[in-house]
Parts: sequence; C-alpha cells; structure tokens
Amino acid sequence: MPSPQEVALWQAVTEKKYDKVQTLIKDHPELVNAENDKGRTLLIRVVLALVPPLDLIRFIAQHPDLRFETQSPHATQTTMGAILSTGRPDILEIFAKDPRIIFDGDKLAYVTSKKYVESATEGKKENYTKMFNIIRDTTIRHAMKTDNDALLEQLATAGDNLSQALSDGTLPVRLITKESPAPKAKLWFQSQIGKNGASAAKYAGSFLGNMQDMQQTKEKMDEATQDKLQAEKSLFDKAYDGTLAIMGRVGSSMGFSS
Repeated sequence: MPSPQEVALWQAVTEKKYDKVQTLIKDHPELVNAENDKGRTLLIRVVLALVPPLDLIRFIAQHPDLRFETQSPHATQTTMGAILSTGRPDILEIFAKDPRIIFDGDKLAYVTSKKYVESATEGKKENYTKMFNIIRDTTIRHAMKTDNDALLEQLATAGDNLSQALSDGTLPVRLITKESPAPKAKLWFQSQIGKNGASAAKYAGSFLGNMQDMQQTKEKMDEATQDKLQAEKSLFDKAYDGTLAIMGRVGSSMGFSS
C-alpha cells in the first residue's frame, strides 16, 4: 500500500508538476527511490521516459540517496538502459561523474552503448556515439583511478582499443603518473606488450619505458645534487674552520681571549 506521499509524488509526475516532485523529495528524501505500484521501475526511470525535464533529472541525479537499481525481481529495465534509450548525450552528461554508469545491470554499459551505436540510424548515430564516448571515458578513468586491472581487461575483451585517446586527447596509459601510479594497471599494460593484436600495447611500451628512464634520470640527478651539496658543505666547513683559526691567531696577537 503506497503512502500518501508516494501517491502525491506519482500524481505530480503524471501531471508534470516537476517543481512539486522536487519539493516532495526534499521533504521526504526516501521518495527519490520511489518505485511504481508494481515495483517494476524506479522514479528516475519514469522521469527519463517523459519528455525529459533536465532540471528534475539533475536534481534526482545529485541526490545523495539515489539508488540506481530497484530491488524488485519484477524490474523490466535498468537505469542505464533508461538513460541510453533517451538518445540524449546531455542527459548522460549529468551522470558522467557517477561511476555507476559504468555498468548496465551485470554487464558493461560500454557493451550496451556500443550496440546502440552499431544499430542507430544515420540521424541518431552522432548522439549515440557521443554517449558511447562519455561511457568509455568514465569507465577508463575509473579503472585507472581505482587501479582496477580487471576492468581494463573487461574493456579489452569487449573490443576496446586502449591505445586510443580519450575524448580530451589523453592516452589511457598516460593516466599513470607519479601522483597516481596505478601499479596493477601499469602491470596490465606491460602484460599487453608483445601480445598479438594487443592494441593497448601500441604506446604503452615506449611510454612506460620512458617513465622508467625518467625516474632513473631523476634518481641520478637527486643523487648528484646530494653529492654536490655534501661537497659544498665540506668546503664551507673547511673555510669556516680556517676563518676561525685565523681570527683566533689575530685575537691572540692583540691580547684578546675567547
């Protein structure tokens, strides 16, 4: 039996009174995960199926309690499925920093999105390609940030060319930095070197090799700098001791004592 608040929520959605929907969720935060009367779908999916009200979608997407999947066994669609079915990159962009868009149920959203691109009509292909790129960027960046080599392997198995740059021109392997060393990801890229058809290794070998050379060069420079500082310190100490000795002799000749 739905609560009075749930009844009011669904009525507001039906009547497209989106300001009222936001007010109800603010007053009753649990409503952000409201399910329809048969438990088949979540509020966010119903809203996505409408002529999408971006302000309401943005409000729901940013809610800290938002749940992506319903716990009902009767669910007929995933949240990522609902987002992709809109064919709207601007809607997906709202969720771009949420790592939950990486998966569509128990499979990679990358795979689902790729199928949309492959089957799209000419008029829709551009939008679906943009959505695919958003998902690819988010998936790769999350894999590198969390040092998730298994996720990189899943992408490669799904056919991704991990030597191909992200949307901003960054090569995936270049996300490995001194600040974010990602040792598992680094080993994964290294493991691709020499494999037949392993496109991820195209730039990985030279890049990782250059990284190692740079690190060794830095260590040598640090060592040389330390040696130089030590030598300068010894020279300074000798000069200082010599100066004290001269001052001592001068003081003695003038009748001063320390």
